[in-house]
Amino acid sequence: MKKYLATLIVVLSFTIAGCMDGFLSHTPPVERVQDNFFQTQSDAEQALFAIYETLTFSHGRANDGFHPFDVVSNMLSDDAYAGGSGTGDQPELLEFNAHNISVNNGKALGLWSDRFTGIYRANLLISEIDNIDFPTEEMRANIDAEARFLRAYHYFDLVRFFGNVPLFTRPLVATDIRVQQVPPGEVYNFIVQELIEIIPNMRENIPAAEAGRVSKWAAKALLGRVYLYHQDYAQPVLGAGDLPISRNEVVAHLEDIINNSNHSLLPDFASLWGRAGNNNSEAIFSVQHVTNTFGDWGFLNGSIGNWAATMSGLRGVGFHPQYAQGWSFQPVTLSLNNAFNKDTDSRYFVSILDPVAEGVNHAADEMFQWQGFAFKKFYPRRADTPSFNVEFNWPYNRPVFRLSDVMLMAAELGSANAQTYFDMVRMRAYGDNFSPLPATRDNIMNERRLEFAGEGHRYWDLLRMGLNTAAEKINAQAQGSDITINFRPERLGLLPIPQTEINLSDNTLRQNPGY
Repeated sequence: MKKYLATLIVVLSFTIAGCMDGFLSHTPPVERVQDNFFQTQSDAEQALFAIYETLTFSHGRANDGFHPFDVVSNMLSDDAYAGGSGTGDQPELLEFNAHNISVNNGKALGLWSDRFTGIYRANLLISEIDNIDFPTEEMRANIDAEARFLRAYHYFDLVRFFGNVPLFTRPLVATDIRVQQVPPGEVYNFIVQELIEIIPNMRENIPAAEAGRVSKWAAKALLGRVYLYHQDYAQPVLGAGDLPISRNEVVAHLEDIINNSNHSLLPDFASLWGRAGNNNSEAIFSVQHVTNTFGDWGFLNGSIGNWAATMSGLRGVGFHPQYAQGWSFQPVTLSLNNAFNKDTDSRYFVSILDPVAEGVNHAADEMFQWQGFAFKKFYPRRADTPSFNVEFNWPYNRPVFRLSDVMLMAAELGSANAQTYFDMVRMRAYGDNFSPLPATRDNIMNERRLEFAGEGHRYWDLLRMGLNTAAEKINAQAQGSDITINFRPERLGLLPIPQTEINLSDNTLRQNPGY
């Protein structure tokens, strides 16, 4: 995952190859282009890393993005406002927070294009995998499975954000202008079928030197998340049909992770976060963020640091021994802050930064929608300050699947061990202050909000609770927000299809309802 130079070479090769149509009679300007690249296992691994790299994209086309998955998802929910310095500071993020999103919103376009970039790269590798010389067939099957997992993961993001998206499993070419959208249920079926097929070919143990690559446990965790979102949202809201897997089979996959993966809950919630918490024993799959990248203001997607850190740090922080400053996006709502029991829940002071309580000087009058609290899990720590391009290179991994998530999913799906899993997550949080609660769905949903505060899960959980519930909780944040917030159920919780993509498709793509 650290072979960034090799990845960059592949990306440049793809780009050059994609621009060759008008120059076929000329000698390629580099030795290796797409047509002669896929030969050895090393080539396949470089192409695979190029797919992984798209997980770190937060900047979209033309370097005008600033749309990390967790930051955007938090702003869409009742856990965070847009923030920044004012209404002129990234106004497209304010549109997410207000649920008044333009069809020309560049952040929505970034979410769309980043994921289709990853899908294109995955399709390219998958289409060439049988022509590559591998030392063993097991290695071929494993790399193919990883690429297919990443493609499925990108499609899950797309179908959640946009609902009605094209589905293709081969590299598109210039003549593929009028690509049709497919019903959301078809995308969900594709994702689940892919996961079922690739799990037997995925590795159980990832060596430390390859941290960040997906295991079969990650695929099983994704299967659980897709199943829950499908049954609670895609079926009742979008009319998706049944999936080719049963609830009991999904629970069995989740319990296989809990019992056999060697992943374990860390006893101290605080040890999950900061640079030292990267790739801990609880992390089933995390997007890797490092400091030594090629990105700068002229090439933002060359950065693979965690942009959420800079975006959510407080403005005007003077010298503080622990905390650095940032741009004050996604300030925490009072609703989330007050949901914690600060006296008994150890997660509070790990998840939420109260600068007054911690003596952090800050410029509150320069921070828009500021309610007094910031997210803390990925807050920029002074000890981790990158040596160059500070804004781009904070080295905090973003957890995609943690073991506590798997436990709460299994509990919600009705595992025979539901109460045990629910209690284990809560016992770590409350310690000696633990008092049991029944593992009801409402209690599990509340626990998810507290356990995953700031990690980008809340909006999707709200949609699973129902559009009317989502509207009630999100719109309640309008008080004190300084902008109008109006979640409209007729939009089904979806973002608009980017108008530029509709135009490029010769109006083949159709806009989502309500836009």
